[in-house]
Amino acid sequence: MAKLNSNSLSGLLILACVVVFALLASSHRSLPDAVGQSASAETFSSGRALKHLEVIARAPHPIGSAEHAAVREYIMRELQALGVTPQVQKTTVVSTRRGSSVVAATVENIVARLGGTNSRQAVLLMSHYDSVPTAPGASDNGAGVASLLETLRALKSGAPLKNDVILLFTDGEENGLLGATAFVREHPWAKDAGVVINFEARGNSGPSIMFETSDHNGWLIGEFAKAAPYPVANSLSYDLYKLLPNDTDFTIMREAGLSGLNFAFIEGLTNYHSRLDSVANLNERSLQHHGSYALALSRHFGSLDELGKKERNAVYFNTPGSVLIRYSSVLIIPLVVIVAVVFVAVMIYGLRKKFLTKRGIALGFLACLLNIVIVAGVSYLLWYLISTSNNVYGKMPFGDIYNSRFYLAGFTALTIALVSFLYMLLRKKTSAENIMVGGLGWWLIILVLSGLFLPGGSYLFTWPLLFSLGGLAAAFALKKEQSLSPGLAAVLALCMLPGVVLFVPLIEQIFVALTVNLIWATMILVVLLLWLLIPLLELLVSRHRWLLTGVMLAASFALIGVGGLTAGFDRNHPEPYHLVYGLDADANQAVWASVSGRADKWSKDFFPEGARRTALNQYYYKCPGTFLVGSAPVVMLPVPVVNLVKDETTEGGQRILRLRIEGTAGMSSVFVNVSSEAKTRRASVNDKQIETDAPPGRFQFGTDWGMRYYVPQAGGTELVLEMESRASVKVQVVGLSYGLPDVPNIPVRARPDDMMPAPYLNSDSTMVAKTFSFE
Repeated sequence: MAKLNSNSLSGLLILACVVVFALLASSHRSLPDAVGQSASAETFSSGRALKHLEVIARAPHPIGSAEHAAVREYIMRELQALGVTPQVQKTTVVSTRRGSSVVAATVENIVARLGGTNSRQAVLLMSHYDSVPTAPGASDNGAGVASLLETLRALKSGAPLKNDVILLFTDGEENGLLGATAFVREHPWAKDAGVVINFEARGNSGPSIMFETSDHNGWLIGEFAKAAPYPVANSLSYDLYKLLPNDTDFTIMREAGLSGLNFAFIEGLTNYHSRLDSVANLNERSLQHHGSYALALSRHFGSLDELGKKERNAVYFNTPGSVLIRYSSVLIIPLVVIVAVVFVAVMIYGLRKKFLTKRGIALGFLACLLNIVIVAGVSYLLWYLISTSNNVYGKMPFGDIYNSRFYLAGFTALTIALVSFLYMLLRKKTSAENIMVGGLGWWLIILVLSGLFLPGGSYLFTWPLLFSLGGLAAAFALKKEQSLSPGLAAVLALCMLPGVVLFVPLIEQIFVALTVNLIWATMILVVLLLWLLIPLLELLVSRHRWLLTGVMLAASFALIGVGGLTAGFDRNHPEPYHLVYGLDADANQAVWASVSGRADKWSKDFFPEGARRTALNQYYYKCPGTFLVGSAPVVMLPVPVVNLVKDETTEGGQRILRLRIEGTAGMSSVFVNVSSEAKTRRASVNDKQIETDAPPGRFQFGTDWGMRYYVPQAGGTELVLEMESRASVKVQVVGLSYGLPDVPNIPVRARPDDMMPAPYLNSDSTMVAKTFSFE
C-alpha cells in the first residue's frame, strides 16, 4: 500500500462507496410511513391510534390520580365498543424489587380476551397505562396502549385467529412493575400465555427496537423474522440489556418463565418523563412501527399450533433492506475458531511473502491499543470539560441533552482526526498492511472475549473480521510488488464494507442508548471501524498526508462549537427544575425544597440568597442526596393518621402490631418508615406478606425500614408488624399529593415557558409528615 501517489481519485470513489453503504446500513432504522385513518379496516393505522392517544395523553395520569381513573374508564369503554368484555383486576400487590424499601399499591389492571377458534395457548399483548406525574405519557406509554387498541380493532376486522389474544393494560409500572407482578401472581389468565409481546418507550421517536427476549429464544427469533414487516433487532442489545439494572413489565413475565419479545423506541430521551412527552412531540411513524409489530405478530402467533417453544438462543442482526439474519448460538465458538485459524493463516502467508514483518505487526498491535486509549481518554476529558463548564448540561436528567447530535458528529470527526494523525506518524515506520494486521489482532481478542462472555454480540466482530481477512489474503496473493495498485486497494477496501454495514447503525444505537455522557465508549467503536478502513485511509492520505487530519479537526471544532452555541434553554427545550413543598406536622414547620440548584429567574421566590443545601430525611427516606431548602409558610393541610387496631404479645415475647394507615382526600401515596430497637421479623400490607427471601442487595427487614404505598384506599391500609421483642415503635408517615399547595398571600407563580417540572423525586408535589409512637 506504499507510494500510491496517483490514487486520490480512487480514494474518493471508495469513500463515496463507504458513505453509500453507511446510509444503506442505517436504512433499516428508517421508520414505516404513517398510515391515515382512511386505510382499510384490516390495516393498522397510526392515524386511528392517534385518536386514542389524544384522549389517553391529554394530561399526566399517574397511579392514584383522577386522570388515571379517567384513562382507565376510556380504555374500558373502547374495549367494550370493540366487542370484547374487559375486566379490572383490582388487588393489593407488594414488591421488594427496588433497593432498601418496599413498594406496595392497590393496582387496577385491565384485561380483555379475544377468543380464537381452537386455542391452546394465548398471545398476550401488554402495555402499561399509567404515566409519571410530570408527563402526559404520549410515548411512555400511551403509544403502547393506543397500539393495542388499534390492533384489536384490526384483528376484529379480519378472519378469526386460532389462538386467543389477551390484552393486558398494566397499572403501576412506573412505580415498580406492580401491575405486571399482580397479574403473574394472581390472575388465572397468566398461565394461558404462550408468548408475551410488550410495548414500551424511553423517548418519543426512532424505530421500535426489539431489544429484549426471553431466554432460549431461537424459536422466537425465527418466528419474529418471518412475521415482522420492519424488524429492527440485534442480539447484542439483548445481551447488554441483561447486564443493566433497567427493567420493564416484561421483566416480570420473563422471570415467571414466559416466552416473549419486548419492544421500545428510545430516541428523544430528553422528552422522557417530562411535559415534552406529548402527542404533539410524538413521531407518528414510531407509533406506526409499534403497531406494525403488534398486528403482524398477533396474527402470526395467533395462527400457530404451538407457542412458546424453547430452543437454543439465537444470534441475530439487521442488514440493509430490513433483513434479519439469524443463526444458532451453537455456531458461535466454531466461528470464533474458524476466524482465529484464518487470521493466523493470513498472517503467516503475509510474512512468507514478505509483505508483513513481525516488528511491523507488533507496532500495529500497539498502535491500535494506543489509538483506543487516546481517543477514549481525550473524549472523556473533553466532554468532562464541556459539561462542567456549561451549567446547562448539568441540569439535564438521564444523561442526555437537547443538541447531542452535534457532539456525536463532532466527536466522530475528532476521532477520525486522531486516528489519521497517529496513523501518519506510524506509517513512517512500517507498512499499512502491518498496521492493519496488528490492529486486527485486537479484533480477534475482542471476538474471543465476546464469544465467551457476550455471545449475542459476537456477530459484530465475526463477520467484519472474516471479510477483512479475506480481502487481505486476496491482496497478498495478487500483489507482486511492495506497492499496491489503486484497483487492488479498492478491492481490499470493499472487503471492509461488512464492517460498515454492521457498525454504523450500531454506533448510532449505542450512542442513543448510552447518551452523550458516555460518548468515550461510543468512540471506541469508531476507532475499531476505522481500523478496518485503513486501505481507504492509505488512499486518502497518500498525496496530501495531513489534509484529512486537518479537515476533520476543523470539522470537529466547528460541530462542537455549534453544540456549545445552541446549548441554551427555550420554550421547545425547557429547563427541568425540581420543587416540592414539605410540611412537618410534628414541628409545625414547612419548607420549599429542590434537588436542583438555584434558578434565579424563578426560584428566588422560594430560595432567597443564603439558602443552603441539606438532607431531607423527614420526607425522603434514606435519600443520599441534599436539597436546596428555604422556609415556607405553614399551610393547614390534612395529615395522614396511623391508628392502632391491635397490640399483642405472643408467648415467645414477640410483639404484633396491627395498624391502620388512613390517608387524606387527594393523597396519591404514603411513605411509611418504621423504626424500633426491636427488629421487624415479618410484616404484611392488606394481608399481603412482604417477602424478604430476595437476592442479596434487595430488601431485608431490620430495626429501620421503609415502605411506599400508592393509592391509599377508603377505610385505610392495614399494616401488620411482627417485632422480635416488645419495644417502642415509631411509625413516620409522609403523605404525598400531586400539585403544590395554595399558599395564602403568596401565590406560587407558574414556571416561565422555558422551564418545566423536573422528571424525578416527585417534583411539584406536596408532602406532609407526621410521626406516631407506640410504646
